[in-house]
Amino acid sequence: MKNNRDDIQSLVDAFSTEPVCVADALSDGRFFLDEKYDALSRRLGELFWLPVSHAYVVFCYAYSALFGIPDFTREALMRQPDRFSQKRLALTIRSTSGFVLDGFGYDRRTDRYRKDIYWPGPVIRSVHVESVRHNKARISNPAMAYFGYHLIRAAEWLSVHRKDADFSRQRRRHYDFVGDFFRTADYPFPVERGEAREFSRQVDGLLAGDDCADCWHNLCHAARELGVDLDLEDLASFLPRRTGVFFGQAVF
Repeated sequence: MKNNRDDIQSLVDAFSTEPVCVADALSDGRFFLDEKYDALSRRLGELFWLPVSHAYVVFCYAYSALFGIPDFTREALMRQPDRFSQKRLALTIRSTSGFVLDGFGYDRRTDRYRKDIYWPGPVIRSVHVESVRHNKARISNPAMAYFGYHLIRAAEWLSVHRKDADFSRQRRRHYDFVGDFFRTADYPFPVERGEAREFSRQVDGLLAGDDCADCWHNLCHAARELGVDLDLEDLASFLPRRTGVFFGQAVF
């Protein structure tokens, strides 16, 4: 397994940490979106992420992909053992979706648009940083790149606007924009979608398993708590090939 993980690491080492879009850093350490991207971010939010209940489903799909890679799932569990538990997973989805929605100018807590748009990078960096005091390792670059790619895929896969005339163009902009959420958090992320697709294929081929299948069952419970419906057949189709097989065997 170590050699497999080394192969995956070598792919991620070639990914970029340079943003495609530019965020302006303020003196207080927070990042606000450059005003020239304001209209774009709000448009992408409408196309791929809103309403909030839709964002919850997007996260359910992305976490399903993550749970099929035990190595990556254990990284998160080592930092917070109950993060994906039946008791806590719905809260995890709510809080994580909240700071991603910030990047589209929407406040999940008030269910309203924000005046200013917060770049999620600083939150991603701080939440997943190494903590010597609490004996927590930083979430690895491969794990973050894998989850990020499937978060983007899920938002696009589930969009009700897939048949719109300009969807392909907006899909490309969405990939660049959300990719910068991770790059501005100092996590390398592939600039080219083809690189991300190949990375996902290799992770699935080398590391997929069902050791964390209980997280999939917890996800079904979390969806009910969040008040959203999961089409498990569609979800299985969304997942990478080997992960989808394990998911079908574990859930159905």
